[in-house]
Amino acid sequence: MRLILLTAGVSLVALLGLLIDAQSQIPVDRPAPSGESPTIFASGRIEGATPEIELLPRLSGRIVEVLVEEGQTVRRGEVLLRLDDRQHRHQVAQAEADLALAKAQLERLVNGARSQERAEATAQYEAKRAMLERAELSWERTRNLRQARAVSQQEADDKRTLVDSLTAEVAAAKARLELVEAPARPDEVQIARARILAAEAALELAKVQLERTELRSPSAGQILQINVEGGELTGPSGSEPAVVMADTSRYRVRAFVEELDAPRVQVGMAATIRADGLPDRTLQGRVTRLSPRMTRKQLFSDHPTERYDTKTREVWFELERGEGLVVGLPVDVTIDPGTRDDRSTESMELPGPTPREAPAVELNPLAQSGPIRR
Repeated sequence: MRLILLTAGVSLVALLGLLIDAQSQIPVDRPAPSGESPTIFASGRIEGATPEIELLPRLSGRIVEVLVEEGQTVRRGEVLLRLDDRQHRHQVAQAEADLALAKAQLERLVNGARSQERAEATAQYEAKRAMLERAELSWERTRNLRQARAVSQQEADDKRTLVDSLTAEVAAAKARLELVEAPARPDEVQIARARILAAEAALELAKVQLERTELRSPSAGQILQINVEGGELTGPSGSEPAVVMADTSRYRVRAFVEELDAPRVQVGMAATIRADGLPDRTLQGRVTRLSPRMTRKQLFSDHPTERYDTKTREVWFELERGEGLVVGLPVDVTIDPGTRDDRSTESMELPGPTPREAPAVELNPLAQSGPIRR
C-alpha cells in the first residue's frame, strides 16, 4: 500500500513539473514602455556664479592688517590683507636711486665735459707749450756755448733732458684737451643705455614684489571665510587658504550624476531642486553645462551602504530664482529628461571645442527602472 502511495506521489510531482514548464513556454503579453524617460536623481550643492576661490599671498611674510570680514562684499582689486612691506619699500627706493644714477651717467656722457673743464685743459696745454718753447731756446744757447766750451757738459745735458720732458708733457696736455672736446663714442653710449634698461627692470621687479605684499580680490564677490589674523605668518605654501571668496551675484547648482544616468543628461533639461535646509521651498533650474568626463564621487552622504568608488559626472544648473541661498548648501536634484528645451541650448551651453560624435551607447536596463540606491 505504501509503495502504491509513493508511486502516486512521484507521478503527481512529475505532472506538476510538466504543467509549470508548459506555462513558461506560453508567451505573456507585457505592456509596452510608455516612451517617457525616467527621472534622474543627483546630489549637489549651491555655488555662486564662480566656484569658491581660495586665495593665498604670493609672498611669505607677517600679516600686519586684515581689511575685510566674513560676509563682506568686495570689488575687484580691493585689498583684503597686507603683509609687512618695509624691506620691499626700501628695495624700491634703492632701485629708483640706481636708475637715476644710470640716467645721469648717460646724460653726462652725451653732453661731454663742462666748459670750465675745456678751458682748463686748453690753458694747461698752452702753458706746457710755452714752457717747451722757453726750454728749447735755452737749449739752443747752451748747445752753442758748449761748442765753444763755455759751459759744462752737465749743464748742457740738463737743458736737453728738460726739452725732452716738456715735449712729452705738451703731448699729454694736447691729448687731454682732445679727449675733453671729443664727442661720446657710440659703444660707450650703448653701454650707458643698457645700464638704464637694467636699472628700470630692477625697479619694476622691486615694485612687483612690493605689490605682492597686498592680497587683492581677483573679482567682485563675497568673502566666505577668513583663516588668518593680524600678526600671523602666511605665504604661498600655507596649509589652508588665507581667504575664501566667491561671486554671489547669482547662484547656480553643481550636481553629480552617477554613471548609469550620466549619458542621458543633456543641456536644456529642466530640474527641480530641493534642500533639507529649505523644506518649504522648491527651486527650478535648467542644465546649462556638462562635464566632458567622469570623475570620482565628490559629494558623500556618509551612509553606511554608500559606495565611495562610484564615478559621477558634474552637471551645472542655472536657477530661475536664487534669493536667500547659501553657498555650499547640499541639495537634491531631480532631472526630467522629457522637458529638454532645445531652443535654449545654444544660449546656455558654454563655448568650447566641438566634441567628437560619441558612439551609440546601450544603456543598462537597470537604469530604466529609476535611480539605483547605493
